[in-house]
Amino acid sequence: MALAVGIQMDPIDAVDIDADSTFALAIEAQKRGHALFYYLPGDLGMRDNRIFAHGHALTVRHEEGRHFDLGPRET
Repeated sequence: MALAVGIQMDPIDAVDIDADSTFALAIEAQKRGHALFYYLPGDLGMRDNRIFAHGHALTVRHEEGRHFDLGPRET
């Protein structure tokens, strides 16, 4: 069963892809067929007792300088 996995992390364009543990988890989740949703801590909120985040669909790969693609911003 594929899941939608929320990834809260540092700015993805600045991560060290060989050392960042969240990036490693994203790679593994994607390998297992799960969809990734990336957001920054400041993009997480709560309204009417519901948690939400403004972020992007995310695709990752272990290629320095080309290690991610973001979809359009969504909630």
